[in-house]
Amino acid sequence: MSEEVSLDAPGKKVLLMGNEAVARGALEGNCQFAAAYPGTPSSEILETMALLAKDFEIYAQWSTNEMVAFWSGAGATYCGIRALVAGKHHGVAWMSDPLIHISHWQIGKGGLVVVIGDDPQGHSSANEYDSRNLASRVFEIPILEPADPQESKEFTKMGFDFSEKLKLPIYVRLTTRVCHASGDVLLGELPQEKRVPQYYPTFYEVGMEMLQARGWVDMAYLHERLHAKKFKEAAEVSNSFTGNTLQMDGDEEIGIVATGVSRHYVEEAIDKLGANVAFLQLGMTFPLPTEIVSKFLKSINRVIVFEETDPVIELELRSYAKDVAPGVEILGKINAFTPIAGELNSLKVMSVISKALGKPIPSIPERKELREMIKPYEGIRRITLCAGCPHRASAYATKLATREFSGGAYIGIGDIGCYGLMGPPPLMAYTLTNCMGGSVGMANGISKTGVDQPVIAFIGDSTFYHAAIPSLINATFNNAKFTTIVLENQVTGLTGFQPHPGSGYTAMGDKTKPVKIEDIAKACGMEFVEVVDPYNIKKTREVIKRALEQPKASVVICRRLCATEALRRRRSEGLPPPKPFFIDPDLCNGCKICINEFGCPAIIWDDKSNKAYIDETLCRGCGTCTQVCPEKAPKVRK
Repeated sequence: MSEEVSLDAPGKKVLLMGNEAVARGALEGNCQFAAAYPGTPSSEILETMALLAKDFEIYAQWSTNEMVAFWSGAGATYCGIRALVAGKHHGVAWMSDPLIHISHWQIGKGGLVVVIGDDPQGHSSANEYDSRNLASRVFEIPILEPADPQESKEFTKMGFDFSEKLKLPIYVRLTTRVCHASGDVLLGELPQEKRVPQYYPTFYEVGMEMLQARGWVDMAYLHERLHAKKFKEAAEVSNSFTGNTLQMDGDEEIGIVATGVSRHYVEEAIDKLGANVAFLQLGMTFPLPTEIVSKFLKSINRVIVFEETDPVIELELRSYAKDVAPGVEILGKINAFTPIAGELNSLKVMSVISKALGKPIPSIPERKELREMIKPYEGIRRITLCAGCPHRASAYATKLATREFSGGAYIGIGDIGCYGLMGPPPLMAYTLTNCMGGSVGMANGISKTGVDQPVIAFIGDSTFYHAAIPSLINATFNNAKFTTIVLENQVTGLTGFQPHPGSGYTAMGDKTKPVKIEDIAKACGMEFVEVVDPYNIKKTREVIKRALEQPKASVVICRRLCATEALRRRRSEGLPPPKPFFIDPDLCNGCKICINEFGCPAIIWDDKSNKAYIDETLCRGCGTCTQVCPEKAPKVRK
């Protein structure tokens, strides 16, 4: 975390990452409660809040999942406290049920800002869906879309005021480039007084309002109230929002509408092309700021819309234009004039604008030079788990166990986490994956179809707490037979080693009681529950084989601290790293089992000698390779 986030220096300009800027905005907005579940690209928001929490009298927590995070934040608002809830776009689906309810029933006296990091192109995600579709059409709450770190701070801060004015959650939609880009941020004032928590029964008050208006319990009243009253109030906020700007003289060839980071891509493209365009920048995208939009549409014949990922703004503009400017031509994703999927960038935007204006794209020699510069370093590299990762040993032990039990045939189902890298070669532990908790959930269905192969669900510990428990109960309830292998590395590894309910400490560093996965599994009705150390491949193989032999659903917990986190902790304690291994060339027979079946990235094949060797700078000293090699060629460096 940048130390500048916490500076009490109004007017000072500092360099912050977008996610850090959100945290700064929360500080300036007098937020006193923050909750999230880790997820790239949004993780640093809560991480920053947690590091600042005790100094600023804020409570910050990593929640079990995004739904719990939202419930927790909403609960704080009923005590008059301002709350921030953060997550990535996949987490919005988990928040959806309480978000729909609270948009109808309204929040408490404290403001509630929901900051979501969408991931166009799916850099760190299973897909790239646009969460604005849910926020605008399902939750029906206002959306702010900052373009850079400065706006990330300002929009977050303003979001609390808007939320309390409208009594609705405010949705701040970031994208990967906004989350992770760093830029200048002008600091504002930090609040000097904290609110004293006091419970306010606003939920009850809305219920009484409904009874007085209708005379009976009429849930449609809440929806009507949202549209007839709240939308009008939100429209007033949108029309006066300073983050919506229009640059137009009246003689422009075309008009451009952009939101989020796309606004900066458009600015760069206009500059390089020397284009004469009217430019409408939208910082509040729902409800549509109709006053400025109407002025824009009535002055332009052709409009290009740039946004990531879906045509959310484009659809709004098309609908509104039918009434105010029916002759305007709108170009965007719907007619494939702009890229229909994926992340935008300056070159893509420049190509679209040049096509619309009939101007040539200026050459960009620096890109060609960069490609030539890196060409000698390009090579084929497998996507793989880290050296020493206990998940690799778990996957390898599973392969050995299934060879003994079923000739190597089984149906493997993966889940969301580092262990996703158990799917590609050479481990190939599973061939199917879905979403958080989907492994155990789908195993329930697959095992009931009558297939004759054993069914194995692989799931990480953080994901287990997040989403697996109902499916495990379902397995007991419906007499399903499959084996769940919980890959417990004691942190939420994929997103940055954040703690989870089994880690024994909180986001703020306080000690807490670890919730044992074996206790949960037994409480869910599992009769066969075993804990193994995956670094002991022989023992792990034996236990997995016994689990597969059970007549009912079974659970094997492969418990070993993440190898990278273990190294980090050793360094923080001033301890040297574990001693690396090397391969004795006199013992290596070139069988390639370590390469073709195990696949540790520290083990490298030498074509000249037809033998393997270990890159000792990568080796984590786990010693699992000694158990894989039939010749026992790996030896620890003395």
